[in-house]
Amino acid sequence: MIRQKIVSLLAAVGLFLLAPLPVWAATLSLSPSTGTFNTNCPFSLDMVLDTQGAQTDGTDAILFYDTSRLTAGSITSGTIYPDYPGNNIDDSAGKITVSGLASVSQAFSGKGTLATVNFLVKQNAPTGATQIKFDFDPNDKTKTTDSNVVERGTVVDVLSSVVNGNYTIGTGTCGSQTVTGTGGPTIVTVPQGAVSTPSGAVKEPVTILPPAGSETFTYTIAILGTVLTVLGILGLALL
Repeated sequence: MIRQKIVSLLAAVGLFLLAPLPVWAATLSLSPSTGTFNTNCPFSLDMVLDTQGAQTDGTDAILFYDTSRLTAGSITSGTIYPDYPGNNIDDSAGKITVSGLASVSQAFSGKGTLATVNFLVKQNAPTGATQIKFDFDPNDKTKTTDSNVVERGTVVDVLSSVVNGNYTIGTGTCGSQTVTGTGGPTIVTVPQGAVSTPSGAVKEPVTILPPAGSETFTYTIAILGTVLTVLGILGLALL
Protein backbone atom coordinates (compact mmCIF):
# COMPACT_ATOMS: atom_id res chain seq x y z
CA MET A 1 0.00 0.00 0.00
CA ILE A 2 2.76 2.42 0.98
CA ARG A 3 4.73 1.47 -2.12
CA GLN A 4 1.76 2.30 -4.34
CA LYS A 5 1.45 5.73 -2.69
CA ILE A 6 5.14 6.42 -3.25
CA VAL A 7 4.92 5.43 -6.92
CA SER A 8 1.86 7.64 -7.42
CA LEU A 9 3.51 10.64 -5.76
CA LEU A 10 6.70 10.24 -7.78
CA ALA A 11 4.64 10.03 -10.97
CA ALA A 12 2.86 13.28 -10.02
CA VAL A 13 6.21 15.01 -9.43
CA GLY A 14 7.44 13.81 -12.83
CA LEU A 15 4.39 15.24 -14.58
CA PHE A 16 4.90 18.58 -12.82
CA LEU A 17 8.53 18.79 -13.88
CA LEU A 18 7.65 17.96 -17.49
CA ALA A 19 4.79 20.47 -17.70
CA PRO A 20 5.54 23.44 -20.02
CA LEU A 21 6.42 26.67 -18.22
CA PRO A 22 4.75 29.92 -19.32
CA VAL A 23 6.91 32.11 -21.55
CA TRP A 24 6.03 35.80 -21.64
CA ALA A 25 6.96 37.97 -24.60
CA ALA A 26 6.32 41.64 -23.85
CA THR A 27 6.96 44.22 -26.57
CA LEU A 28 7.74 47.94 -26.80
CA SER A 29 6.96 49.85 -29.98
CA LEU A 30 6.83 53.37 -31.36
CA SER A 31 3.61 54.69 -32.87
CA PRO A 32 3.70 55.82 -35.57
CA SER A 33 6.66 53.67 -36.55
CA THR A 34 7.15 55.36 -39.95
CA GLY A 35 6.34 58.72 -41.47
CA THR A 36 7.60 62.00 -42.89
CA PHE A 37 8.26 64.98 -40.62
CA ASN A 38 9.30 68.36 -41.95
CA THR A 39 12.02 70.76 -40.85
CA ASN A 40 11.14 73.21 -38.06
CA CYS A 41 7.96 71.24 -37.28
CA PRO A 42 6.84 69.47 -34.09
CA PHE A 43 5.63 65.87 -33.88
CA SER A 44 4.86 63.33 -31.17
CA LEU A 45 5.50 59.60 -30.78
CA ASP A 46 3.80 57.15 -28.45
CA MET A 47 5.83 54.49 -26.67
CA VAL A 48 3.44 51.53 -26.58
CA LEU A 49 3.83 48.64 -24.12
CA ASP A 50 2.17 45.27 -24.70
CA THR A 51 2.84 42.83 -21.85
CA GLN A 52 1.33 39.89 -23.78
CA GLY A 53 -0.32 38.57 -20.63
CA ALA A 54 2.53 39.16 -18.19
CA GLN A 55 1.84 40.87 -14.86
CA THR A 56 4.43 43.63 -14.56
CA ASP A 57 5.93 45.65 -11.71
CA GLY A 58 7.45 48.27 -13.99
CA THR A 59 9.06 49.20 -17.30
CA ASP A 60 12.21 51.04 -18.31
CA ALA A 61 12.18 52.32 -21.91
CA ILE A 62 15.25 54.02 -23.37
CA LEU A 63 15.29 55.72 -26.79
CA PHE A 64 18.12 57.09 -28.91
CA TYR A 65 17.66 59.70 -31.66
CA ASP A 66 19.77 61.73 -34.09
CA THR A 67 20.62 65.07 -32.48
CA SER A 68 21.66 66.57 -35.81
CA ARG A 69 18.04 66.34 -36.97
CA LEU A 70 15.83 66.22 -33.88
CA THR A 71 15.44 67.73 -30.46
CA ALA A 72 13.30 66.13 -27.75
CA GLY A 73 11.27 68.70 -25.87
CA SER A 74 9.10 66.96 -23.30
CA ILE A 75 7.64 63.68 -22.08
CA THR A 76 3.98 63.12 -21.27
CA SER A 77 3.58 60.14 -18.95
CA GLY A 78 0.97 57.53 -19.77
CA THR A 79 -1.63 56.16 -17.37
CA ILE A 80 -0.81 52.44 -17.39
CA TYR A 81 1.42 52.93 -14.33
CA PRO A 82 0.63 55.25 -11.41
CA ASP A 83 4.20 56.45 -10.91
CA TYR A 84 6.85 57.68 -13.37
CA PRO A 85 9.87 58.55 -11.22
CA GLY A 86 12.56 58.33 -13.87
CA ASN A 87 11.48 60.32 -16.93
CA ASN A 88 14.46 62.18 -18.34
CA ILE A 89 15.71 63.80 -21.55
CA ASP A 90 19.41 64.17 -22.32
CA ASP A 91 19.10 66.18 -25.53
CA SER A 92 22.85 66.61 -25.96
CA ALA A 93 23.30 62.83 -26.01
CA GLY A 94 20.08 62.11 -27.91
CA LYS A 95 18.77 59.87 -25.13
CA ILE A 96 15.29 59.59 -23.61
CA THR A 97 14.52 57.55 -20.49
CA VAL A 98 11.02 56.64 -19.30
CA SER A 99 10.51 54.61 -16.12
CA GLY A 100 7.03 53.54 -15.03
CA LEU A 101 6.30 51.72 -11.76
CA ALA A 102 3.20 49.78 -10.74
CA SER A 103 1.67 50.10 -7.28
CA VAL A 104 2.33 47.51 -4.60
CA SER A 105 -1.27 46.33 -4.76
CA GLN A 106 -1.82 46.32 -8.53
CA ALA A 107 0.43 45.06 -11.34
CA PHE A 108 -0.08 46.15 -14.95
CA SER A 109 -1.02 43.63 -17.61
CA GLY A 110 -2.25 44.55 -21.08
CA LYS A 111 -1.49 47.05 -23.84
CA GLY A 112 -1.28 50.80 -23.52
CA THR A 113 0.76 53.97 -23.95
CA LEU A 114 3.74 54.05 -21.62
CA ALA A 115 4.51 57.67 -22.53
CA THR A 116 4.35 60.22 -25.34
CA VAL A 117 7.52 62.01 -26.43
CA ASN A 118 7.30 65.42 -28.10
CA PHE A 119 9.96 66.20 -30.71
CA LEU A 120 10.90 69.12 -32.93
CA VAL A 121 12.67 68.73 -36.27
CA LYS A 122 15.54 71.20 -36.31
CA GLN A 123 15.32 74.06 -38.81
CA ASN A 124 18.63 73.11 -40.40
CA ALA A 125 18.11 69.34 -40.15
CA PRO A 126 19.53 67.34 -43.08
CA THR A 127 16.74 65.81 -45.13
CA GLY A 128 16.51 62.07 -45.61
CA ALA A 129 16.15 58.97 -43.44
CA THR A 130 16.51 58.99 -39.68
CA GLN A 131 15.82 56.42 -36.97
CA ILE A 132 14.57 56.57 -33.40
CA LYS A 133 15.36 53.29 -31.70
CA PHE A 134 15.07 51.53 -28.38
CA ASP A 135 18.15 50.61 -26.40
CA PHE A 136 17.52 46.86 -26.18
CA ASP A 137 19.77 43.80 -26.08
CA PRO A 138 17.70 40.65 -26.75
CA ASN A 139 20.70 38.41 -26.12
CA ASP A 140 21.36 39.55 -22.54
CA LYS A 141 18.31 39.24 -20.29
CA THR A 142 20.34 40.09 -17.18
CA LYS A 143 21.31 43.54 -18.50
CA THR A 144 19.67 46.29 -16.46
CA THR A 145 20.91 49.41 -18.27
CA ASP A 146 18.78 48.94 -21.39
CA SER A 147 15.01 48.82 -21.92
CA ASN A 148 13.30 46.16 -19.81
CA VAL A 149 9.88 45.03 -18.60
CA VAL A 150 9.93 43.53 -15.10
CA GLU A 151 7.57 40.68 -14.24
CA ARG A 152 5.78 40.92 -10.89
CA GLY A 153 7.17 38.75 -8.13
CA THR A 154 10.12 37.35 -10.10
CA VAL A 155 12.14 40.44 -11.15
CA VAL A 156 12.54 38.70 -14.54
CA ASP A 157 12.89 40.83 -17.69
CA VAL A 158 10.08 39.66 -20.01
CA LEU A 159 10.76 42.13 -22.85
CA SER A 160 11.30 40.03 -25.98
CA SER A 161 11.21 42.48 -28.90
CA VAL A 162 10.92 46.14 -29.88
CA VAL A 163 9.60 48.07 -32.89
CA ASN A 164 11.84 51.02 -33.70
CA GLY A 165 10.85 54.08 -35.71
CA ASN A 166 12.09 54.79 -39.25
CA TYR A 167 11.28 58.27 -40.51
CA THR A 168 12.00 60.70 -43.31
CA ILE A 169 12.90 64.35 -42.77
CA GLY A 170 11.27 66.53 -45.42
CA THR A 171 11.00 70.22 -46.29
CA GLY A 172 7.24 70.70 -46.50
CA THR A 173 4.99 72.81 -44.29
CA CYS A 174 3.89 71.96 -40.77
CA GLY A 175 0.22 72.08 -41.72
CA SER A 176 0.19 68.40 -42.55
CA GLN A 177 2.68 65.60 -42.22
CA THR A 178 2.43 61.96 -43.31
CA VAL A 179 2.66 59.16 -40.79
CA THR A 180 2.14 55.46 -41.36
CA GLY A 181 0.31 53.18 -38.96
CA THR A 182 -1.18 49.73 -39.36
CA GLY A 183 -3.81 51.06 -41.72
CA GLY A 184 -1.43 52.70 -44.19
CA PRO A 185 -0.45 56.35 -44.78
CA THR A 186 -2.48 58.99 -42.98
CA ILE A 187 -2.35 62.76 -43.18
CA VAL A 188 -2.30 64.27 -39.71
CA THR A 189 -2.66 67.94 -38.90
CA VAL A 190 0.00 69.42 -36.65
CA PRO A 191 -0.86 72.68 -34.82
CA GLN A 192 1.01 75.67 -36.19
CA GLY A 193 3.36 77.49 -33.86
CA ALA A 194 3.57 74.67 -31.32
CA VAL A 195 6.56 75.10 -29.07
CA SER A 196 8.32 72.22 -27.34
CA THR A 197 9.36 72.54 -23.71
CA PRO A 198 13.15 72.90 -23.43
CA SER A 199 14.77 69.65 -22.40
CA GLY A 200 16.52 71.43 -19.57
CA ALA A 201 13.16 71.72 -17.78
CA VAL A 202 13.10 67.99 -17.19
CA LYS A 203 15.07 67.53 -13.98
CA GLU A 204 13.76 64.22 -12.64
CA PRO A 205 16.52 61.75 -11.75
CA VAL A 206 16.73 58.52 -13.67
CA THR A 207 15.56 55.61 -11.55
CA ILE A 208 16.83 52.17 -12.45
CA LEU A 209 14.42 49.32 -11.86
CA PRO A 210 15.60 46.34 -9.76
CA PRO A 211 18.06 44.09 -11.62
CA ALA A 212 16.46 41.56 -13.90
CA GLY A 213 16.84 38.07 -12.43
CA SER A 214 17.45 34.70 -13.98
CA GLU A 215 14.50 32.62 -15.17
CA THR A 216 16.54 29.46 -14.59
CA PHE A 217 17.20 30.37 -10.96
CA THR A 218 13.52 31.20 -10.36
CA TYR A 219 12.28 27.96 -11.87
CA THR A 220 14.91 25.95 -9.99
CA ILE A 221 13.73 27.36 -6.66
CA ALA A 222 10.12 26.51 -7.57
CA ILE A 223 11.06 22.94 -8.49
CA LEU A 224 13.11 22.44 -5.32
CA GLY A 225 10.20 23.68 -3.24
CA THR A 226 7.86 21.18 -4.87
CA VAL A 227 10.30 18.31 -4.38
CA LEU A 228 10.72 19.16 -0.69
CA THR A 229 6.95 19.26 -0.28
CA VAL A 230 6.60 15.83 -1.88
CA LEU A 231 9.35 14.41 0.33
CA GLY A 232 7.47 15.70 3.37
CA ILE A 233 4.31 13.96 2.17
CA LEU A 234 6.28 10.76 1.63
CA GLY A 235 7.60 10.99 5.18
CA LEU A 236 4.07 11.25 6.54
CA ALA A 237 2.95 8.32 4.39
CA LEU A 238 5.73 6.13 5.77
CA LEU A 239 4.80 6.88 9.39
